[in-house]
Amino acid sequence: IGILKVMKILLVVDAPGPAEFIAPVIRLLKKKFELQIITVKESPYKILEEYAPFHCEREEDVEGLYRRLNPDVLLVAMSSLVLGPYVNKRFTELARADGKKIIAFQDYWANHRQPQNFAVKGFWDAVLAPDELAKKLMLEDMSADNNFKCEIVVTGNPAFEKFRNVNVGEERLRLRDKYAIDDGAIVILYSGQGTPQSFKADEITFSFLISTIHEMRSKGERLALLAHAHPRDEHPERYKELAQGESLLDLDIESGLAEGIMPVADTVISMYSTSLIHACYLRIPAISIILPNAGGRRLKTVALDDFPPNLVGASIGVYNDSAEELAKVIKRIADEPAYRLSIREMQEKYFALPSEPAAKSVSDAIVKFAFSRKLF
Repeated sequence: IGILKVMKILLVVDAPGPAEFIAPVIRLLKKKFELQIITVKESPYKILEEYAPFHCEREEDVEGLYRRLNPDVLLVAMSSLVLGPYVNKRFTELARADGKKIIAFQDYWANHRQPQNFAVKGFWDAVLAPDELAKKLMLEDMSADNNFKCEIVVTGNPAFEKFRNVNVGEERLRLRDKYAIDDGAIVILYSGQGTPQSFKADEITFSFLISTIHEMRSKGERLALLAHAHPRDEHPERYKELAQGESLLDLDIESGLAEGIMPVADTVISMYSTSLIHACYLRIPAISIILPNAGGRRLKTVALDDFPPNLVGASIGVYNDSAEELAKVIKRIADEPAYRLSIREMQEKYFALPSEPAAKSVSDAIVKFAFSRKLF
């Protein structure tokens, strides 16, 4: 009797968002497959470090690593590295040339439209999507592109499961007491997007927020500001330099990710950061600043006109650099329970966690596609 060969899956991740998506699934996959993991850049490596991933920073190193690991299936994150290195893309090209199954997973709406993903989207046999909107956007593109054909399954995003049992009210009191934050102050968490491709837009947005805070302070408002750098920010001190004398709360965040400190805030502000989605799941009011020369320009690179939660009222969009308008939104969030409730109701409607843990849904989908025959 021959020995049954265990199928080998190679997982490739190049950013913190997809690393958080797949991390809760890894133990489930290890029960069924021989799993090898490759991370690109430091931030996903830190998230997956306990699984001892290989680290690959250069495209020229990909083929040797791929041949050595010789996977049966490639499980690849849709890449976030607009400026490279294009390691995920290169692994995808090699797996395609070998006729291997390729399962992609998406952690953010429409990033299949980014150039590094657009070039290989026709190679994917299946895509695991975080929600119905993500699936809808891909189906729209498939209808216009005969080279983009694959199965799409909505699995949910396992990264969001950690919010299921968070008591935001208790955490808010604990964190404000721990850091001795003025109880009467409006606490603003700015979640930065100073990645190599977005830092200029992020700086414009943060500077606008600072000017708004100055104006609010001049009218006697008590405010506290925390600015948290993106894990891929190569210059995380930028907010101190851009603060124009505004003091920033200096809170230790062990994970390097913003959600651990988020309950301290009355509102979370960013352009279109995943942190705003986290705020929706935590039922914290979120403000998305989409200035035409900053966030709006960046969203157009993936053919989105707006940050999707803004469209349904789960977050509040601000679209011009009127300090008066932004200040009004911040004040309404702080002072009007009915306004906060209207936001919360939309968050509960559109950002409800599924009854079945998303990690199981992702694992089940991977098992199904790994053992099925190739369709495309």
